[in-house]
Amino acid sequence: MRKLSSLRRVSCFGRRLMVVAVMGLGLTGHALATDVVTTYEDENGWKLLVNGEDFYIKGVVWGYTPRGENYTYNLWGESDDFIRKVLDYDFGLMKEANVNAIRSFAMIPPKWVTYVYEEHGIMTVINPLVGRYGYTVGGKWIPRTDYSDPLTRATLIKDTLEIIETYKDVPGVLMFALGNESNYGLEWSSFEIENLPEGEQHAAKARYLYSLFNEIMAAGKQIAPTKPQSIVNGDLQYIDLIDELCPALDVLGSNVYRGRGFTNLWEQVDQKLDLPVVFYEFGADAFNSREFREDQRSQAIFLRDQWQEMYNKAYGNGEEGNSIGAFVFEWRDEWWKYLQVENLDQQDTNASWANGGYTYDHVEGQNNMNEEWWGITALGTANRDGVFTARPRMAYDVLKEVWSLDPYTHKKTAFNQAINNIDMDLLGLKGEVRQLRSEADEKQKILFFTGGSLRAEYLTKGTERELDERGENGLEFSPGEMAFLDFGFQPTDNLEGQFTLNILGDVADKEPLEIAYGRRGFPVAVVIEQEPGGDEVILNTTADITDRERIEFYDFSATYRAKDFDLHTFYHVPRFHWGYEGDFFGLMWEATDLDGMDIWNSKAPEGIEIEGKDGWMKGLKVVAGPEVYWGANPKVMLKYENRLGKRTEYAVIHSEDIARRDEGTGSTGATQRQSRATTIYTKTQLTEGMSLELGGIIASSEKIDDPYTRLETSGGSSQVVLDEIDFEDTLGFKAKLSFPMLGGLAYVSASHAGLVADGGNPLREFGTRLPYTGLGAKREYDAGIMLNYGYWMLFPRVLYRDALVDPNLNLEPSIVGGVLNPGLSVRNRESDPFAILGNRDTRAAELFITYDPTGATPFYQWDNDYREDAKFAFNIGLNYTEYPTPTDSYQFFFEPTGVNAAFGVGLPAEDIWEASSRIVYNPNNQAKFIFNLAAGKLQSTGDPNGGSRDFQSLAGMAVLNKKHILSGYIKKDAFGPYDFHRQFNITYPEQYKLDYSILLDSKRDQKNSTQVGVKTLYRSVDENSPGGEFEDGENDYLFQTTVYFLYNFGGTPPPAPRD
Repeated sequence: MRKLSSLRRVSCFGRRLMVVAVMGLGLTGHALATDVVTTYEDENGWKLLVNGEDFYIKGVVWGYTPRGENYTYNLWGESDDFIRKVLDYDFGLMKEANVNAIRSFAMIPPKWVTYVYEEHGIMTVINPLVGRYGYTVGGKWIPRTDYSDPLTRATLIKDTLEIIETYKDVPGVLMFALGNESNYGLEWSSFEIENLPEGEQHAAKARYLYSLFNEIMAAGKQIAPTKPQSIVNGDLQYIDLIDELCPALDVLGSNVYRGRGFTNLWEQVDQKLDLPVVFYEFGADAFNSREFREDQRSQAIFLRDQWQEMYNKAYGNGEEGNSIGAFVFEWRDEWWKYLQVENLDQQDTNASWANGGYTYDHVEGQNNMNEEWWGITALGTANRDGVFTARPRMAYDVLKEVWSLDPYTHKKTAFNQAINNIDMDLLGLKGEVRQLRSEADEKQKILFFTGGSLRAEYLTKGTERELDERGENGLEFSPGEMAFLDFGFQPTDNLEGQFTLNILGDVADKEPLEIAYGRRGFPVAVVIEQEPGGDEVILNTTADITDRERIEFYDFSATYRAKDFDLHTFYHVPRFHWGYEGDFFGLMWEATDLDGMDIWNSKAPEGIEIEGKDGWMKGLKVVAGPEVYWGANPKVMLKYENRLGKRTEYAVIHSEDIARRDEGTGSTGATQRQSRATTIYTKTQLTEGMSLELGGIIASSEKIDDPYTRLETSGGSSQVVLDEIDFEDTLGFKAKLSFPMLGGLAYVSASHAGLVADGGNPLREFGTRLPYTGLGAKREYDAGIMLNYGYWMLFPRVLYRDALVDPNLNLEPSIVGGVLNPGLSVRNRESDPFAILGNRDTRAAELFITYDPTGATPFYQWDNDYREDAKFAFNIGLNYTEYPTPTDSYQFFFEPTGVNAAFGVGLPAEDIWEASSRIVYNPNNQAKFIFNLAAGKLQSTGDPNGGSRDFQSLAGMAVLNKKHILSGYIKKDAFGPYDFHRQFNITYPEQYKLDYSILLDSKRDQKNSTQVGVKTLYRSVDENSPGGEFEDGENDYLFQTTVYFLYNFGGTPPPAPRD
């Protein structure tokens, strides 16, 4: 029933009197100091009025996210000139299509709200999200907003009213809308909520949500009486609560995805709320999941019919009369929606959920909603101004025709006839022609070129000795050229992939200062043996082969999509760990450091993956290949995930090596013995914020009965004991409890791993330097607590570990009292079933202090250097580790013989420490400065000769005007840049780098822009440096300077150097 009808009619009459009064002052149109927006109702229905004139909303949901970016991209941090170019491009197209309003998830600065209004006649809905995706309360980030918490409510009310205060008089503001489907995000929990029956819990939470909205709207009306107050609800859920708790609501806003029409929505709102209705989201995606192709026509037909229904439900057409317009979701495709942080430079076709209302591609039991394809325009490439273009789809042209009609001035028969007479065939052809002319059409070809890059460089290098002895002739010069060509293919609807070719020209000789991708093209000297003949002396000759491997497949990936599973093939493309998928023991290593692999021309990861997605295969993953992560033996891995009830998830993983690698990892990384492991994992959510994780492992069962030695001491005497691995030594377990404490999140963990119960690579988060290891033969405890105070985070952590047996010592054989003592030698993982290495006795503690006022760009995210948008953010990390015992012997891969070799002696017992700080400073939108400072005392990771090393380093990068990039470092007594430097305890007294480049195109992307630059490296050498560089004290330093040019035409850039 219309409980508030009379009250609201009086309110509407009062608003019309206010408008008349304002109009009487002669302030009209855009010259108003502030636009007066009101709602009006009579027996014919509802209208929205702007400055006294009818205003039927013909809107779009607008945002600007370039390719390669995601939700963290901030257009408003760009220069005013660039912002103006973006707005003029997008809003010019909108104006041409008769758009008169937008809604945006990002808060558009007031001056740009006014700009698009005055320049293009388009108004803006201001949409504070009111904690929809988490909020900072009392200085602490809360990911799940608790609308029942008094401090949270007070904070949200205060901050939202400040937004209303800011925008109340801004020309171009249409209305205020609160939240975004907030009724779908009622995820917090409390003691009171948990005690309610399950069916009532969300309704109880919703009461807090809508009462909060009403408090804000009631106060907002006092601040901005000339702007309607609205909410963004998820469909009509909790409509009775809205009626009860939101008397201050002027306009019901709703996101509605019911398909081609809106069924009985109009009648429900009319009977229960008697309010005007605006859709803040609705629409149809432009990808047909059933036919696996872009489907402009179906999208356009749905949108045409949706708008026709809304027009019929508008004022004066003899129906409910409560439609005042809508905002189509969305203006332009967004390529980040599916994976959020992955595949940002390609448009995913994955269907994330099912909706039977979209009949053109719905298949029972299959998903059909494609998140990255909802735009009425497609995301194009950047134009010469650097603005990513919008390719209008058929829907754009159809809506242009629809929006040229006014449901208030055109009679019902007239606008229905006009809409029915839209030439869909002509507009469909127009959209298809655009598509054929665009890059998007390339995906329909069997094989197509997608881009590439070209790098040319010229190198000058020398050493102190060569310059002293030969002067200028001691300098070496070498050019280099390299190209990458990217291709895609999609021979069928369910098979698509890509590959990249690398082509070498000359290869600049940068070694030893820089080891870089392309070294496969170095000349190789071969001996040519002469046939013996008579008594002549036969002299063999040598020749250089200079044309080997000039072209190679750099990477390859393909996906075949079947009904119940997806089949992925991968070859040197990034792959991620399973640490968040139940891999408690780290069996699947991450393989994302392609630049590091490229140094040694490694082509990991390589293999296939079967990913179950429906039926009995859902939750199943099978991975197999010759090197599924860098350094892996040829293996097969299986993982199955599922849930037990609502609170417990579990996973079972099995890894089985089927052969052993015959090459080391990198330059000298040791290979691993063939092995197997099985793990089981469960995670139970005990209460809100408290969870218990349990895991078990059985590993290396092939080592049962293998012998090993240990030194046993008793009563002051020692004897060598020969022992064997038994079944118990293959077992391990781990438990971790996470719980709220002192306003933060704490954890405690305990684990036991038998002598050969080896896991993989433990998950490391938030910058930790605690010396975790996946090796067995240990008993380990660790704990930490993450404390948040405003923009500050304190994260202390501790680790305590005891090895199950001591490392061996090197003892010479001896005869004592006629008894032969066979002696003892340190273990290694090749000759012995286990060794005490990173799993030795450890007592470690660390503290990380982080200041980051912008939680949307996490400080410890891998790409934070590029995405951090705080004016100032930094961290300080302190780590101290005590190793009370030595280790057994580490190994390295000795390439000449193709086998592992042991150093023969372990690292000594020692205490080490490290202090570090990372600082990000963004003084304005045209400058960024990043500094990394570190100092400490570190041990080698292999060779103990030379002892531990005290070092200091300062590295930094400055980006000016988003086109000038200066980076470099200063290091003292630090290890060199490659793994083998630390493995063999190689340090340099001083290391310097200075690199300056200027970006020549409008992408303004350090990695993907065309650029020219110059880089200089310098290292001084001493007795701790490689002998070939130190030359027995005859040489003091090495240096090189490289001038380079990179032309990027939309493809794979050359690997970043490790120098």
